[in-house]
Amino acid sequence: MPYAEREFLYGVNFEFSYAMPQFLDTRWLIEMRPIVGWRKGDYEFIINPIVDFGIGQNGGADFAPAARFARNLSENFAVGLEYYADLGRPQDRLPFNEQQHNLYAVVDFKIGRFDVNAGVGYGLTHGSDRLMYKMIIGTDLNEGVSDKSSEGSKMLRGAPQSRLPGAKRTLTEPRYRKGR
Repeated sequence: MPYAEREFLYGVNFEFSYAMPQFLDTRWLIEMRPIVGWRKGDYEFIINPIVDFGIGQNGGADFAPAARFARNLSENFAVGLEYYADLGRPQDRLPFNEQQHNLYAVVDFKIGRFDVNAGVGYGLTHGSDRLMYKMIIGTDLNEGVSDKSSEGSKMLRGAPQSRLPGAKRTLTEPRYRKGR
């Protein structure tokens, strides 16, 4: 069964990044993003129980779960809601009012070979920014590859995809805030 037609999705994504000093107290980060998703008809629901690991001085683990519920209105257009949280360090959980809880109304569409995920968000707690905007632009680097290895690499990545052809995005929202 082609990946885009699967009802149950799973995988894990790892990211290694450098953060600028104005955003975090630690420079180097590793993000572990488990991915679990379900599709039924035109609907999809995806959960990411994300853990960020700061490396070095002031480092530590941070629990930042995310979720997405969307409806595909056509082959190249979807609308949905995305939720992002930053609950703080598992061993020293922040009080609810200091946690980040953000809800975004999002739209996904395709422009040529580029997939666009854009949205406007609202912070639900005092620890969140009040009004936020996001945009993710991606493309399939394997587009045009017709052998079976391309399909296999999509499955190994495990990234939940909308039914947008060539979509390669996972739930992603920067959570860079100094002093977390």
